[in-house]
Amino acid sequence: MRARLLGSGWVVLVEVIPSGLLVTIELSWRITMQKTFLAIDTNSWILLVSIFALLSLAAFLGKFTWNKRFKHDAVAEDELKIVLGATLSLFGLLIGFILSFAIGGYNMRVAAEENEAIAIGNAFQRNSLLKDSHQQQAKALLQDYLSLRTQFFETMNEGQRAQIRRESIRMQTRMWTLVSKIATANPDPVIATALNACNDLYIAQQKTMASWRHHIPGAAWFLLIIFGVCSNFLIGYNIRGQNRRNSLIFIVPFVTALALFLIAEIDVPGKGLIHVSPDNLIILRETLSDGGLMS
Repeated sequence: MRARLLGSGWVVLVEVIPSGLLVTIELSWRITMQKTFLAIDTNSWILLVSIFALLSLAAFLGKFTWNKRFKHDAVAEDELKIVLGATLSLFGLLIGFILSFAIGGYNMRVAAEENEAIAIGNAFQRNSLLKDSHQQQAKALLQDYLSLRTQFFETMNEGQRAQIRRESIRMQTRMWTLVSKIATANPDPVIATALNACNDLYIAQQKTMASWRHHIPGAAWFLLIIFGVCSNFLIGYNIRGQNRRNSLIFIVPFVTALALFLIAEIDVPGKGLIHVSPDNLIILRETLSDGGLMS
């Protein structure tokens, strides 16, 4: 901190930040922004640019197509404003409705990741009910299974995710085979709980796959695009004949494209800027490394 005395008699405290700290902050910010942009899928970038170009074209067509054919009429202008307001209102409601679909699907994937962490943690606890000769083998299988499920949520490559899912099913099958043989040899209620824990692993994984899809149908996207084109066309038509900078006409198409881009990012499963992270699975892995859940 440094003190500066102003002419009026006031003392101002100025905090001096070391140059090294500024470089560290700038480097951290650049890395964060780079990771953010790299996380966005190529198809999402194409969608953003395509929607923006389409809506901008609609606005320009509305402004310049009938610029000289029709003169401004007071009654027609009032009617146009009513139509424009109603169209924009319906478009806003439609965006909110479709956004709720996307958020609902995202919440389902978050809940599925949480359920998987609970199921795996429960399986680790039930592992202590097995005999010592089987505990180490079951523990190794569960640790590999936990690693695979964590990778499933971390990767953004669909091919790798499909391979990880197949490996997860094989690992779960091996775990089920091991415990079922023990239960067959020694049928008792205690071993049955371990068998149920293995079954819960499969159920949790299937719930994840059930939520791992697009929740917004193609017809809804088509309706959104139609409303967006009509809205921007009417906006451009409403300002026809006004000799102003054409750069202002890009504002509404850009904001609309960003809104649709956000919806698409939320709806796409497993990749993009907004995706489910395996936070609960990572916490479970850290808990196990500290000796928790296992005797």
